[in-house]
Amino acid sequence: MKKICFVLTVSSGINYGSVSAFPLIKNNGDLKKYFSKYYDVSIDYIKDKDVVDFLVVPKPFAPFENENNLPIIEVPTILFMKKDYKEIKSYVDAYFNNEHQK
Repeated sequence: MKKICFVLTVSSGINYGSVSAFPLIKNNGDLKKYFSKYYDVSIDYIKDKDVVDFLVVPKPFAPFENENNLPIIEVPTILFMKKDYKEIKSYVDAYFNNEHQK
């Protein structure tokens, strides 16, 4: 099973950048629960960056160092704000479908 990590909080050296600045998306448990049916999911980039295979990153998002040079799947931030998990999944699925066509 593909191991994906939703990058919702990252260290910028001095402080943390987070998509959670938006009150509607502070609780990411629902996100993890939804995607766990399809993928091995992490929502803690800082803790799990060494054990995942792909990063799902809201765009735009605070700059961060992709220390392991992992492939990045960009998803519009607005979808996280709306909690539109079905549409987020369509971006993730499209990435993997295109990856297999290469």
